[in-house]
Order: sequence, then structure tokens, then C-alpha cells
Amino acid sequence: MGDIADMPDLAGAIAHFGIGARASIATVHQGTGYFAVTPKAPYDGTLSTAEQADQLFEKAEARLSQIGSSKQGLLFVAILLRDIGDVAAFNERWDAWVAGITPPARACFEARLANPDMKVEMIMVCAAAAADGTQA
Repeated sequence: MGDIADMPDLAGAIAHFGIGARASIATVHQGTGYFAVTPKAPYDGTLSTAEQADQLFEKAEARLSQIGSSKQGLLFVAILLRDIGDVAAFNERWDAWVAGITPPARACFEARLANPDMKVEMIMVCAAAAADGTQA
């Protein structure tokens, strides 16, 4: 195994969007985009999982556009539900959102989310514009 000094400089190969102290909003490497979406902040615990899902889909479409993609470019989505009992309500909104496109691969999990007012979060992987601006 080589020394860290022998590793290539990846700074130009990875595009970061919305860089913050803790994380970037999204990253793109070699034509693949990676990001997560949460409900609109401040999180509203009075909204249903389906209503929060609608917020996620709106944010996802904006984020996809920002990194040079669209929902047609989605490759994989991990769906994290606070309560797996809400999966039918979520799926109803999901099915409407992906109607008219070939849906991506996906997995759905029950998880304790970072904020008790969050009921759903999604992790997305998509084809996107490469870091150098070329389309994947």
C-alpha cells in the first residue's frame, strides 16, 4: 500500500455543491451524483410522512437540476422512514412522483432519524454532469 503522498490529487475530479462545515449538499464524481434530501427546515412534525415526502421530492428535483441531472437520471434511492408502517402512504406519493419515467432501483428502511420531527429522508445516487462540466 502506497504512502498518502503517492495518492493522486482528486480535488479537480470531485465537484462539491453547497459546501458547509459538516458536509456538502451534493457531490459529483465521474458523472455520478450523490446527495440526501430531508424535509424543509425547520422540520414540521405535524406533517404526515406523505406530506414530508412531497417536500423531499420538491427538494430532490431542485438538487438534481443543480448538479446537472433530473429524476430520469436517478440510479438508486434509499428511503429512510421513521415508522415503516407509513410505507404505503409514502409509496402512494412515490408512485405519483416516478410516474412517466423508468423508476430507479430503491430500498426502503425503518430508521431513527436525526431529528424527531423528521419522518422520512432519502439518499439518492444519479447520473449527473461530471466535475469538469461534461454530461455523463
